[in-house]
Amino acid sequence: MTAPDIPMSTRAVREIAGLTLRRVSRGRTLWVASIIALVPVAFGALLRAIGPRGNLTDELLAFQLLVLAVLPPMFIASAIGEEIEDRTITYLWSRPIPRWAVVVGKLLALAPISMVLIAVSWHLACTLGLQAVPSTRSHLALVAAAAVISAIATGIAVLVPRHGMALTIGYMLLDFFLGFIPASIQNLSVLHHVNSISFPKPGGPDAVTACAWLAGVAIAWLAAALGRIRNLEA
Repeated sequence: MTAPDIPMSTRAVREIAGLTLRRVSRGRTLWVASIIALVPVAFGALLRAIGPRGNLTDELLAFQLLVLAVLPPMFIASAIGEEIEDRTITYLWSRPIPRWAVVVGKLLALAPISMVLIAVSWHLACTLGLQAVPSTRSHLALVAAAAVISAIATGIAVLVPRHGMALTIGYMLLDFFLGFIPASIQNLSVLHHVNSISFPKPGGPDAVTACAWLAGVAIAWLAAALGRIRNLEA
């Protein structure tokens, strides 16, 4: 009995995702990212040593958001950007596989790593710094943000492969400040919605609205990436 026929595109995505995971497990990126993820934990330990003062939750979340702005670009933008820039993607596209499968395979392999690192980092940072387990809402908000930023990194890396990682980090720093603008434009800020979901405030967007905006931002960047992919020469 033969194995069921798997569509070519599904097979391609799965194989590229597996290859990407093997490369990451053998390289230094995962170790560097793990060290960066531990920085908020060290900051939380420092806050605990200093003692009670002000709103430690906001301080810790702000620090965690900065780390959130770095990890997904480190994985996604560098992997996709280098593939395109070194033209190894050209060889892949010379095989009978859909072009979008290369990008989607890498995204599906690497985005969950960022999401797990962010969740673990936040949990340990709050446990040490606040001596309390963080809320489920804050966990889900940070994990969702890591997924959205992975989509942003994908779009930027496809559009500007040479500087994808740096531009994505710069974009997220701009996103951070955009969230403080008291106008409707702050709805475009990923980190603003993370804060709204984690710690809802009177007059702020509800969780459903915030999630809808996050989904919209992710879809827009993925659409830009896949649209550009179709136009790249093999």
